[in-house]
Order: sequence, then C-alpha cells, then structure tokens
Amino acid sequence: MFKIFITSVIVLAAALPASAQVGPGLGRTDSISSSPQSYGQICTNDSDGNLSMRSGPGRNFSKLKEIPNREGVVLMGGKYSQDGFWWWRISHDGDAGWVRADYICNDPQ
Repeated sequence: MFKIFITSVIVLAAALPASAQVGPGLGRTDSISSSPQSYGQICTNDSDGNLSMRSGPGRNFSKLKEIPNREGVVLMGGKYSQDGFWWWRISHDGDAGWVRADYICNDPQ
C-alpha cells in the first residue's frame, strides 16, 4: 500500500507544471493593469486610523496621502517589495499608489 502511495505522489508531482503556483489569488498580479483586477477595503488596527498610500511598493517610498479606515480601493496589480511583503498598486478617489496587502480587508490573495 505504501509503495502505491509513494508512486502516486511521484507521478502527480511529475505531472504538475513547474509554474503551477503563481502567487496571490489573482494569478499573475505582478504586472500592473490599467483596468481593475479586484476591489478591497482599507483595514487598520484602529477604527479611526489611516493607511499611508506610497509612491512605490515599500516603506522607503514617499507618502502620497492617507486613506481612512474602511475606505474602498481598486486593486490594480501588485508585487513583493524588497522586504518580502506583498504590496498592492491601488486606485483611490482618482489617485494611484501602493499599500501593503496586509492592510486590505477582503484581500483576494
């Protein structure tokens, strides 16, 4: 029985394409789209808090504006920053910028 199980695992692993895992839930979101890929909502730990929208994917980029908790945003794509966090490229009230994914409710990743 054990030999059958191991053989099945090996066959299944060989049958899967090398690129089967592409990252967060929207598929290949590491490219930026001009059309919405999904929608989310700002979620901070403080109900009256704000989230900084930045000019690039990382804390080292300049702040463009503060978005209040529970505001809706359009997710346009994303990528991992150098510090290993996933950042979304978003649109909010006509402005575009970047926010860290762990501050997005209903994050599809």
